[in-house]
Amino acid sequence: MYRILILAGLLFCIGEVNAQRYRTAAGVRLGSSFGISVQQKILKQSTIEGIFQAPLRANDDTKFTILYEEHKKLIGKRLNFYYGAGFHKGWAASSDDPDPAGVSLIAGVEMSLDRLNLSMDYKPAFNAISGVRFFESQSALTLRYIIVKQKKKKINWKFWKKDGKKKKRRG
Repeated sequence: MYRILILAGLLFCIGEVNAQRYRTAAGVRLGSSFGISVQQKILKQSTIEGIFQAPLRANDDTKFTILYEEHKKLIGKRLNFYYGAGFHKGWAASSDDPDPAGVSLIAGVEMSLDRLNLSMDYKPAFNAISGVRFFESQSALTLRYIIVKQKKKKINWKFWKKDGKKKKRRG
């Protein structure tokens, strides 16, 4: 609950924020486990995210998850939400348990400020192969550093001029 209040406070206090204004971002994921997140934009509103997470409790599994995510604007360019799906592979905490593998879903909100990207998500996982539990539920707050910013597109309002310069006549 406290994460939702912090996120809401940031949204109302920060003036100039842009959603998904990056090509590549990486950072830490804090929630029901500790992880590292790397996100790469692949299409106009799509990213691929890789998450490696280590358990905070001794009896949980270490996992690697790869997700395809669609991003949609919520409030102009200030905030967006995303959702997606992918696969995960885990390594069991004890040698007696089988290694889990299966399908992961994700849904969350994110915003970017200069070179920082903050997101909050819910990520359920279904272990199709092995695993101690069939269903696992996670939520996390992820803080990423924007490594490669998205280039701003320049609009040529004087479309009749090439590259903003007057065309030269021959003759």
